Amino acid sequence: MAVFTYIATAIVTGITGAAVVAGTWAAFAVSVIATGLAVATSRILGLGARGGAGSQDQGVRVQLPPNTETKIPVVYGTAYQQGIITDARISNDNQKMTYVITLSEKTQTGSWSVGDIYWNDQLLRFKTGEPSVVDYSITQDGQNNNNLNGLVKVNLWAGGSSSTYQIFPVSSSTNAYDIIPNADSSYQLQDLVFATVELTYNSDKGVTSLPTMTFQLTNSLKNPASVWYDYITSSRYGAGFTATDVNTVTSISVSNTLSVYNISNEIPPNQFIRWPNYLSSSTGTTATSQVRYEINGVLNTGDTAKTNLEKINLASATFTTFDHKSGQWKLVPNRALTTSEQALCYSFTDDNIIGEISLSATSLEDLFNQVEVGFPNKVNRDQTDYFKFNLPSQELNQLETANQLRMTAAMCNNYIHSARVGLIELRQSRADLVINFQSDYGALEVEAGDIVKVTNTTYGFQDRLFRVTRIRETEGEDGSLVSEVTALEYTATVYTDTTLTDLSIQLTSGIPAASGSSGLPAPSTPTTSSVFSSNFTLNTIIDAGSYPVDAVQFAYSANSTTGFINLSETVGIAPFVAGETVSQTVSSNEIGIGTWYFKARTRAGTSFSDYSSTSTAFYWDPVIDFGGGA
Repeated sequence: MAVFTYIATAIVTGITGAAVVAGTWAAFAVSVIATGLAVATSRILGLGARGGAGSQDQGVRVQLPPNTETKIPVVYGTAYQQGIITDARISNDNQKMTYVITLSEKTQTGSWSVGDIYWNDQLLRFKTGEPSVVDYSITQDGQNNNNLNGLVKVNLWAGGSSSTYQIFPVSSSTNAYDIIPNADSSYQLQDLVFATVELTYNSDKGVTSLPTMTFQLTNSLKNPASVWYDYITSSRYGAGFTATDVNTVTSISVSNTLSVYNISNEIPPNQFIRWPNYLSSSTGTTATSQVRYEINGVLNTGDTAKTNLEKINLASATFTTFDHKSGQWKLVPNRALTTSEQALCYSFTDDNIIGEISLSATSLEDLFNQVEVGFPNKVNRDQTDYFKFNLPSQELNQLETANQLRMTAAMCNNYIHSARVGLIELRQSRADLVINFQSDYGALEVEAGDIVKVTNTTYGFQDRLFRVTRIRETEGEDGSLVSEVTALEYTATVYTDTTLTDLSIQLTSGIPAASGSSGLPAPSTPTTSSVFSSNFTLNTIIDAGSYPVDAVQFAYSANSTTGFINLSETVGIAPFVAGETVSQTVSSNEIGIGTWYFKARTRAGTSFSDYSSTSTAFYWDPVIDFGGGA
């Protein structure tokens, strides 16, 4: 999450010469250099609010009718996309209609695949022998619907209309122009991701027109550094800079462990993904962890390059700036400094600070202490969901009133990612001390985004750390060249990884039922172990198809079918995940001598699973020490 921008000005004589600055580069530098500035820090720096507080832009996700002025979007990572109807042709017998739906620009790199496909809200299933022909659909309530059987045919390509570009179905391929009536090989659709949908008219089955079609598209290009480089160098849908215009060392370098590429690929600790099939509803893969940052979403190519770069910055804790030393654009991670980097920070003292120092901070009533991040949640087909967080009361100042920061993370598609960027922004907004001063010409070696040390006796600063947000060459009172520095307080705790649990949706109504919830599978049949005279242990295993659960509850009875009594719950420090063995020690104070049967169930929130099957009979006499097993 880019918590601030480096509103660094391009120093006119220092970029690559006045002639270049006076041309198109200068015009672009003014806008792009500010990408990544978030709402809270904009206000801290006195720049006014900027975007991010409204609802998600759905303009490039909804299915659009034919329009010669419609812009083709570009998909990165995984997104549910409905596309644009760019062609429609009827067969000679007037019984079959073929639609061409353009979904995305094909990126310069990255491989493409298709997951789920929906007809309105019904999930399509295709025939085994004819993988492009619909067999049946699944309604929202889980019922099979055979109305579309044999009447709908779907194919997708990425890059062109010949069979070599086909991405669905994967088991067979054909040329798109052989499907589209009256088309030939000149019908190329070059560098586009598109689908054809063939409908055979049948009024009895309700197949009379094209409904809203939704495609789960996946572009393997999703690392923020790779996405940024692709977009900023694309002349077709991006900013159009050449490779030599871009510094890759801090962004996409694989060998640099502190590059955006590698930082984004880190797996932070303490992530708990609650819901099943989190990574892919098509493969059934359940995620237990995820990388720090990914870009998953749709960029509207009708927006300015600056706006789209800001969306990438926002979702990856980065900023885009221009390095006047190398004459290149670069992507810089907003991260905590290493110890060695901190030791090398440029130092400002009373010896090289000219004139007075100006300090400002956010007033108490303007401090943010709550955050709400809107994001398209892939668990719910990219419908808008929200991460919300309130600072605990002990972290608030006296008399501080509630003040919520509202953001939109259009390129984040899950709860944990959105939570991470939202929390960084909230913390940064509270580290709100802004310093402004002039220094000698030597300070021009400092780049916007650098961490610097400030020592000043008047304010009691001793190597106080600040992040430079702007450095500007100006003229001093005596006519000499000086540097004007604006910087924002730096606090390493802003970047602390917080324990995050995915709570993005409720799979059940949340109303407990005695018979359990069918959305949560029962755990395994309980077993006993470690049997001693004073206690024994009950064990059960969380079902492999279960999402993480908050607790396990065992029940016992002297009858194998009735009369079960619940024991207290076993609650872990973190949610119990699929396949995990959960154990609970039972003492003689809870269960006395006798032959007992056991069941187990799990709980997520207020919803319980069904009970497991009943264990075999277990005889226990608290007086007898079995010495460790039964």
